[in-house]
Amino acid sequence: MLIEQGLSGEPPYPPPTDEMHFFVPSTANLSYQGRKQTPPFTSTFLSFDFQPVTATMVLEQAGPITIEALLRIFMSDFSNSTDTVVRAPLVLRVLDVEVNGVALDVGPSCRTAEPLTSTDPDPSRHPGKHLVLQGKGRLVNGTDAVGYLLSSGGPLTGETTIPAFKGCGANGENLDRLLTASISGPGNYVKQTQGQACAVDPDAWNPAECTEDSQPLVIPKPER
Repeated sequence: MLIEQGLSGEPPYPPPTDEMHFFVPSTANLSYQGRKQTPPFTSTFLSFDFQPVTATMVLEQAGPITIEALLRIFMSDFSNSTDTVVRAPLVLRVLDVEVNGVALDVGPSCRTAEPLTSTDPDPSRHPGKHLVLQGKGRLVNGTDAVGYLLSSGGPLTGETTIPAFKGCGANGENLDRLLTASISGPGNYVKQTQGQACAVDPDAWNPAECTEDSQPLVIPKPER
């Protein structure tokens, strides 16, 4: 993901009297081999509770990705925490499917009819359909930061509804209802482990952290 950090400014809502707040908005785009999508990933599950199905999928960006970070400084001890919300309109596209080890041709255009949807913590400011991921970091004076920070990474979590599918099938066979029944539905837990950002300043690249084409050298192990 390529992130362009915005300028810090006033938070959208006034802070409590015992806290100071700093608000930093950013915009981002997925970047995989020049396309606004994730790398392909594979998932295996039991369709209809008995049929093993393996699907290779990608998430394709369907609009601007926004990132909002709210830094909270607690006046009692000057410790701080950072609450980060990532909003990403993403369509789930299915590339390949195997049912009980047998290939199922879903065609080149099998994808969700709409973007993935989450319950937004601030729907009045952020209407529309998008995935919401949230991360929280905390720093107590004299200790290392824990949790998630945009610059250093960490776990982002959320829950999403996968919409119905469209465009699935080949040779005149319509597989939309099959993919919808197998994959679509609410309550899908998401946990994304972000690695450290390559560089805060693109003109001061650190070769120990990133390749020349902006790919991170250290890939964190995903957490469950």
